[in-house]
Amino acid sequence: MNEVRRPDDGELCGHVLAADGQWHALAVFGGLLGTHDDEAAAADQVRHEGLASLAERWQYRADPTAEWQVVCIQEAAPQSVRLALDYYSMPGVPTVTHSREQLQSGEVALRRDR
Repeated sequence: MNEVRRPDDGELCGHVLAADGQWHALAVFGGLLGTHDDEAAAADQVRHEGLASLAERWQYRADPTAEWQVVCIQEAAPQSVRLALDYYSMPGVPTVTHSREQLQSGEVALRRDR
C-alpha cells in the first residue's frame, strides 16, 4: 500500500493498493473510492477526491447480513474510522469505530453514498 500526499503541503489524502489485478484508490481510513487499471489513475483519484470524500455521506453495513444505512464520518485516521450512525453527525447520534482491518476483511462494509 502506497501513501498519496498533497504535493504542496504533504497532507495525507489516502492510499493506493494493488489488488485483484487493479489499483484501488482508498480514503485515509481504507474506504474504497474507486478501482483503476494503473497506479497513476488511482493516485489521481485519491488526490482529487480522498479528503473531500470524508465530508460525504457513506453507506455502512455492520455485517454481511445487515441492511445498508447512511452514515457520516466523524473521525478518520490511517488505522480506523469513527462513524455517526445517521444522516447527520449531531449530539446524541450513536457512533461506532472500526479498524482498517475490519474493513479490509469484509467484517464490516463501508461504501460511498452516490
